[in-house]
Amino acid sequence: MVERRSQRTTASRLAPLLPLAGIWLLGCALILGLVAQRRVPYDQLLLDPNSLNRVPWYTGLVSNLGILGWTTGTATGFFGSWVARYGGRPGAASMLRWGAVLSTVLLFDDLFQLHVVVKPLGLSKPMVYLGYLVATGLWVLLQLREIRRTRVELLIASGGAFAVSVVVDQLGPSLPLLTDQGSLVLEDASKFLGVLAWAQYFALTSSDIVTSIVKRQAAERPPRSRRGDTPDRRATADGDPLDGRPEDRPAYDKPMGPVTTSAANRAGPAGHPGRRHDQPGG
Repeated sequence: MVERRSQRTTASRLAPLLPLAGIWLLGCALILGLVAQRRVPYDQLLLDPNSLNRVPWYTGLVSNLGILGWTTGTATGFFGSWVARYGGRPGAASMLRWGAVLSTVLLFDDLFQLHVVVKPLGLSKPMVYLGYLVATGLWVLLQLREIRRTRVELLIASGGAFAVSVVVDQLGPSLPLLTDQGSLVLEDASKFLGVLAWAQYFALTSSDIVTSIVKRQAAERPPRSRRGDTPDRRATADGDPLDGRPEDRPAYDKPMGPVTTSAANRAGPAGHPGRRHDQPGG
């Protein structure tokens, strides 16, 4: 078998390392900055919270899984937006892009507990929740045309679960039939289920849009010949494996050329020169 792949040059092999070098420079600068500062012990910034606090590895398990859910929804949203942009679907690209931006904000809020950090700034937790509700409402209203074409049921389920979590968080044990432990379980369980529905919405929506784009482009692309077929041996529209060349046709399918008279017929039978065998005598 003949090797068809061209040999890569050294420059082409090193080219992908240039973006990596830039990312590594930023990473090194961040680590050096954290180590150089004296306000916060650097071990609190570098070590895992479980190792730092000497708690079991499963501490915060549901919370960590929720972070993975936020990350999944955000990453798939941005990826689907990128494909939709270059696939000729600007509306879908805009909907996924702004949804992924909103998901990024919610991801960082859950990861770094921003709704708690902003308390010294005079922003209470209900105000932060209201801000997220307004941002989500604007995204839905501005992108309603595209959102209605997606799996809206997952988005509604996610919003309902988040609503239950927020209500329980604000009212807590004052709700009937709920103890402190019961309210904690209901709040975190509802939030976790909401994150799962959110991640599934963006993953499936991006998958649906990407699949639609791929199928459309595949339908618009002319069919390719099978491996080993040469251009003059490809199938014709009527299914004939030949291309219609006379030399490729069976004998019975060749067109008849002009009728010619052979030398024997022109000579005629013996003793009658110049007379064909089908001409009457005389």
